[in-house]
Amino acid sequence: VLIVCEGEKTEPLYLNDLRADLRIRPAAVKIAPHNGSSPDRVVAHGRELYEEDAKQGDSFDAVYFVFDRDKHPTYSAALQVLNDCKAAGKPFHAVTSIPCFEYWLLLHFGFTDQPFDAAGKKSAADRLIAELRTKPGFKNYGKGQKGIYALLKEKLPTAMQGAARGLKNATRTGEENPTTRMHELVAALQALVR
Repeated sequence: VLIVCEGEKTEPLYLNDLRADLRIRPAAVKIAPHNGSSPDRVVAHGRELYEEDAKQGDSFDAVYFVFDRDKHPTYSAALQVLNDCKAAGKPFHAVTSIPCFEYWLLLHFGFTDQPFDAAGKKSAADRLIAELRTKPGFKNYGKGQKGIYALLKEKLPTAMQGAARGLKNATRTGEENPTTRMHELVAALQALVR
């Protein structure tokens, strides 16, 4: 399995801690280094890694592309490329978060479908992070902080249920803000150890 992340630290740190907790060998799940934070760069990098691996005769069984909606102008185009690749038989999966990865972290404290939008000088992500900082143990939360998975591990079932509920609501209402597909990646990793 290959996981390609938009984030340089936040998502890789969380996913590496999850992988270690599940006792999945690093050789079985590769978390690719950061190579450009826009969705189109994440997709291009993941496709390159997939093709390199395929040329060596052992392509990845699944590739997960972890990126945010936030304000990225290439978000929709990146999703379209992934959908086209998937339709062509590539084992590609978009693991998106709207507006950002921190929505996944917030879901550990309970479900919310309150939209997060930019206001004044604060981006949607800034406003979501401000909400996350109201939660126990997250007063001083910052991007790239180590140990986030361990702080939230016991609340993982709550986040899994909340993320699934959010996607179901988004399908029903057409409103994707906020949503995340992180629970799909977590479930895929958990399935590797069953």
